[in-house]
Amino acid sequence: MPDKDPNQPPTDPRVQPPFSSKESGSSPHRPGLELVEEEVARASGAALPPTFAAFAHRNYRLYWFGNLTSLTGTWMQSIATGWLVLQLTNSPFFVGLNSTLAWLPAWIVSLPAGAMADRFDKRKLMIGTQSVLALLALALAVLYWTKVLTIYHVLVLSCLSGFAATLNAPIAQSLIPDLVERKNVLNAVALNSAMFNSARIIGPSIAGVLIGTIGPGGCFGINSASFLAIIVALWLIRLPPPQPHGSAESVGQRIMTGLRFVRGHRDIRTLVIMMAVFSSFGIVYLPLMPVFARDVFHAGARGYGVMMTCIGIGAVIGGLTLATVSRTKHKGRILVFGTLSLGILIIVFSFIRDFRLALPVIVLIGFCQTSIASLTNTLVQTLAPNHIRGRALSVYMLAFNGMFPVGSFVGGAIAQRFGAPAATIVGGCAVLVSLAAVSVLAPSVRRL
Repeated sequence: MPDKDPNQPPTDPRVQPPFSSKESGSSPHRPGLELVEEEVARASGAALPPTFAAFAHRNYRLYWFGNLTSLTGTWMQSIATGWLVLQLTNSPFFVGLNSTLAWLPAWIVSLPAGAMADRFDKRKLMIGTQSVLALLALALAVLYWTKVLTIYHVLVLSCLSGFAATLNAPIAQSLIPDLVERKNVLNAVALNSAMFNSARIIGPSIAGVLIGTIGPGGCFGINSASFLAIIVALWLIRLPPPQPHGSAESVGQRIMTGLRFVRGHRDIRTLVIMMAVFSSFGIVYLPLMPVFARDVFHAGARGYGVMMTCIGIGAVIGGLTLATVSRTKHKGRILVFGTLSLGILIIVFSFIRDFRLALPVIVLIGFCQTSIASLTNTLVQTLAPNHIRGRALSVYMLAFNGMFPVGSFVGGAIAQRFGAPAATIVGGCAVLVSLAAVSVLAPSVRRL
């Protein structure tokens, strides 16, 4: 379930910050946390390069490095699971179905998770979800090692992991702005994306080797252990008690308040629609990568790992580039250009049959993918008032996580009938058509 950063792939895809009420439009200024952060910044040498400005905050450093370790294990399991499903079934449809079941819970728990993020202690909620994910990874490893694992076990555990990961996603995303100052939110989100995709480089590289030596079970076991890093980091993070807003509301009422807010906010509504299309069609290639590796490029498990690593390399470059220019005033224009480039690159990738020629295109796809996800995420975070940010992000995450299984299912069905390249051609064309529609119907996006 790694793309619930998402950003991304996908991907991804986490107390109130020291904003004044004038800055955020919601919560009062909280000097205690700000003084702590200023003290840390001075002690660490104060002047960090602009690319790494968010690292001046101790809480963010803990979160970043703990998550890097955990997500490396998660990517190892993701690669091993995709390859295992293809081995067990020899069916592109089942590869897509496994991805669909992993992301389907987004339709059930994304909105309640956002309401919980705005009401309860995000740090404790995340410790709970990460612990559940660790136990599910351990169960998958034990079933594999005892030689009783079937495709149905994989599908059920993928779905259960999907529930925990989807519950975690809006909570984790809404936590990030609480770890840094307002001016560093885009920088923190971009560095978070770079971290997520650094794990995407490291995890698949290790998994590609381990699958052929100790088998997928080893990847599952390592992933289970890796969750300790983020759990310990969350315990060490120091935040003031959460400040409740509208605590008398029920969860259902809070969800409806969030939905009404997104519906009534033109720019956030447009961004959510763009993310739904991006998730449905712009990353349809991702669950089909095992099929491309084996049947199109004949590159095997190691080739699959290399392809996923290339996506990660492009995504890390994209994340660091975005972190460097995090204070740009032209985020909307960059978002539109990135979406246009992604659609074209996916179509180009669909026609390539040489493994070596495909790799640089995959790097560029990763660059565009993470830029789109990070920019959209940041715009939603900064446009939404502090007290409703978790619920606004939960709608955004529903668009991302909820539409991905739809794209995976359709992509898997098309790949089963016409081949994986046909599925990605459809996805790339859909991205371009939707971008044209947004440009005509909602031109204000370019001015964000």
